[in-house]
Amino acid sequence: MPPAPTTPFADGGAKCHRSGALIWVPLRSKWVEATHQPEEVVRQEWVRRLVVDGGFELAQMDQERRTQHGHGSPRADIVVWESAAKKASEAAAIMIVETKATDGPVIESDFRQGNSYAVAGGAGFLIAATATAHAIYQLTPGFPGKATQINEWPKKVDFGSQKRLDRLRHSLRAFDRDEFQKLLSDCHDLLRDHHAMTPDKAFDTISKMLFVKLRIERSGNHGTFTTEFLDKREEVRVAGDEEVHERLFEETKKYYRADDLFGDTDRLEISSATFRAIVGKLERFNLSQTGDDIKGIAFEQFLGRTFRGELGQFFTPRPVVDFMVDALDPEEGELICDPAAGSGGFLIRVFDHVRSKISSDIEQKKNEKFQEISAEYPTDATDEQLAKRDHRIDEAFAELNENLLPTESDGGVADTRVGRLAWDCIYGTDKEPRAARTAKMNMIMHGDGHGGIHWHDGLVNINGIWDDRFNVIVTNPPFGATVSSSQLVGGTTESDVPDDPAYQRRMRNRYGDDWNAGYQAVVSARNTPILDTFEIGKGKKSRQTEVMFVERCLRLLKPGGRLAIVLPNGNLNAASLGWLRRWAEGKAYLRGVVALPPETFKFSKASVSASIVFLDRFTPEAEAAWQKAWDDALDFTKESFDGQRDALVANYQQRIVTADGDETLVDLLTRLGTLGVTRELPAYARAAEAGLVRGAGTTSIGNAKWVGRGTGEAAALKTKYISAVQSHNATIKTLLAELKAALKEVDEAQTAAMWTYVREKFDYPVFMATPKSVGITATGDTGSHVANDLPEILSKWREFREWQANGFPEGGI
Repeated sequence: MPPAPTTPFADGGAKCHRSGALIWVPLRSKWVEATHQPEEVVRQEWVRRLVVDGGFELAQMDQERRTQHGHGSPRADIVVWESAAKKASEAAAIMIVETKATDGPVIESDFRQGNSYAVAGGAGFLIAATATAHAIYQLTPGFPGKATQINEWPKKVDFGSQKRLDRLRHSLRAFDRDEFQKLLSDCHDLLRDHHAMTPDKAFDTISKMLFVKLRIERSGNHGTFTTEFLDKREEVRVAGDEEVHERLFEETKKYYRADDLFGDTDRLEISSATFRAIVGKLERFNLSQTGDDIKGIAFEQFLGRTFRGELGQFFTPRPVVDFMVDALDPEEGELICDPAAGSGGFLIRVFDHVRSKISSDIEQKKNEKFQEISAEYPTDATDEQLAKRDHRIDEAFAELNENLLPTESDGGVADTRVGRLAWDCIYGTDKEPRAARTAKMNMIMHGDGHGGIHWHDGLVNINGIWDDRFNVIVTNPPFGATVSSSQLVGGTTESDVPDDPAYQRRMRNRYGDDWNAGYQAVVSARNTPILDTFEIGKGKKSRQTEVMFVERCLRLLKPGGRLAIVLPNGNLNAASLGWLRRWAEGKAYLRGVVALPPETFKFSKASVSASIVFLDRFTPEAEAAWQKAWDDALDFTKESFDGQRDALVANYQQRIVTADGDETLVDLLTRLGTLGVTRELPAYARAAEAGLVRGAGTTSIGNAKWVGRGTGEAAALKTKYISAVQSHNATIKTLLAELKAALKEVDEAQTAAMWTYVREKFDYPVFMATPKSVGITATGDTGSHVANDLPEILSKWREFREWQANGFPEGGI
C-alpha cells in the first residue's frame, strides 16, 4: 500500500491521487482499490470538484452516509453540510451528491437512494452524476416531495447569501423548449444580419453548427462546447491551416459520414467571428445532456416556424402527428415507414412513442430487480452488506439502462433495444433533398433514430424499403402534384438505386435475401414509367401523387399491417375518384375517417380540406373472405340479371331485324321463316371486368345474322331482304345501340347489386369523427392554449379498436 499523500488531491487540485488501481479517498483518509468499484472513481471526482470548484471543505462533507442502519436505509454517496459544526451536530444537510459509474445521461429514477436521503434529511439540492453527465435538482421538502431540475449546482459562497440561492432556484432553471427555440431563432437572426442569409441557408448553417456542438459534447472529453474551447484550438492552429470552425466542421462531416448528412463539398461559409458569436449564444447548455424531448421538440418548432413559408408542404401539425401515431400505437420490434417523410415529424413521433414503451418496461424491470435484490438481505444488515446490496442494484440498473442507448459512443449502431428501434425499425424517404436531410437532423436531435431515412422518391424501393415489409405506415403525402408517364424509374438520382457490387453486398448483409426482390423490382423496371409499376397507374398518362401513395402504402404493408394517411377530402367523396375508393375497398379494411377542420393546413402552401384515413391491409384470410363474398355476389345476382339481358335481347330481336316493324321486311322474314330461314341477333357475350374496379363484367352483342340454309326461293328472298334493309340501316344501327346501352345499364345495375351484396356480407363498423379543433390555428400556432379535440377522439378510437379486436360484440363499444 503506498503512503498517504500529503494533499487531498494531486497536481494542485487538478485531479485525484491515483496509484495503479488505487484511488485516494480523502474523506476516509485511505486508499481504495477501484478496479471492482468504478463508482468510487466518479465519487472521488465529485469530492474533488466540490472542494476545488465549489469551495467546500472536507470537514463539512461525508460519504456513504445513511439516515439509519438497517434494511432499506437510503444511502448518500456524498453529503454536504453548511459547516463542520452542523455536520457534527447531525443537522440537516444542504446538498446530496449521488454517483453512478455508468456512462451516458442521467436517468432520474436511478438516483432514488440519493433522493430518498435528501428528502429524509431535508437537503435542498441533489446532484445526480454519471461518469459523463450530471443533473442538478432543487428539492422541495414533504412527501412525495418535488425535484425541479436547475442549471447550476450551488457553491459554498451561494449558501452564504439568500439572494444568491434564490437566483439559483428561480433564474437558472434547466433549459426548456421555449428557451432553446428562442436561442435558435437568435442565431438565425444573427446569420441574417451578418451574412444576409436567406432563411433556408441560415437554417442549414445552424444545423451544421449544432452537429459540430453535438459531436464535441458527445465525446465526453471537453464538456460543453464553448468559446473557451475555440480559443484553445486557435492557440495551437498553425498559420495557413484551415480556420478552426471549418476544421471542426470537416471533423464532424467525417463523424456523420455513414448518415449521408453532408456532402463532401459542404462548408459552413461563415466568418470565424460569426461562428464564435453563435457558440457564445449556445454555450450555456450541453446538447448531449439536454433531454431529447427538450432539444428535439424545440428544434422541430424552430424548423417549422423557419420553413412554413418556403417548405410548408413538408410539415404536418404536431397535434395531428401525435394523434395519428398514438392511434396506430406502434410496438417494439414493428417496422414503420413514412414514404413521404418531409421533415420527419411522423417518424420522430414513432421513435418517441416506442422508446417510451421500452423505457416503461425497463423501469418496471428495475423495480422488480430492486425488490428481488433487496429481499436477499436481512432487516439488520450491516453497512458492508448494505454496500454490497447497493452495488448489486447499481450494476443491475446499469445493465438494464444499456438498452436505452441508441448509438455507441463513436456514433455507431448499438445492439440495444433502443438501438434496434433507431437503426432497424424506422424508415422514410423524401425526394426533396433538404427535407430528407432535415429529417435526419431532426431525428438525431430527438435521440438518434435516423438510420433508415433516405433522400429518394417514395414511390421507388430503396435500401430497406420494399413491398410487404412493414407493420405500420404513417404518412401525409404531397397534395396537388402529379406523377406523369415521363417520370421513369432510374430517370433521376432519387428514383434509382446503386448497382455496384459493394452496395449489393452491404444490403444483403444487412437485410438478407428478402432484400433482393425489392432491389430487382427497381433494376428490372429501369427506364420504364414509374406509373407502370403500379396497378392504378399502369398505362396512364398521369395520376395524382396522393392517389399513387395510397397504393404505395398498401403495398409496403405486410398483410394485416396498419396505415394512417392524410388525404384530400376529394379522395373520399369526389365522384371522379369513386374508382379509387372501390379499388381500395377490395384491398383493405377501412377502419376510420377523421375529418380535419379547414384551418389544419391553412399555414402551408397545400391549403386543402383533408381527412385522416385509417386502413388495415387484408390478411390472406380476409382477402379470401372478401373474394368469396364477391364470388357469392356474382352467383346471387347472375340468374336475375341474365334474365333481364335475355328479355332485352328478345325484345329488341324483332325490332332490329324488321327495322322497327317495316312491312316489307316483316313480309320477307315471314316468308323466309316458312322455308326454315330466320334473321336473328347472336347470343350476347359476357366478359369479366377488365378495369381497376371489380364489377359484374361487360355484355357485348353483335349484328343480326342468318340462321338456317336456304336455296332457290329462300336465296332469292334473302337477296330481296338485303336490298330492302339498306334503306333502314340507320334505324337498325340506332336500335342496336339502344340495346347495347340497355345491356350496359344492366351490367351497371348488377355491379351495384353485387357491391351492395358484398358490403352486406362483408359488413363491419367504421370509426368516424369530425373534430372542431385539432390543436392548431389558421396561422399555424400550436400549444396547450389552442383547443384540441383529438385527445378525446383518441380515447374513443382506442375503445373502438378494442371493440373491433373482440369481434364487434353486440351492444357496441
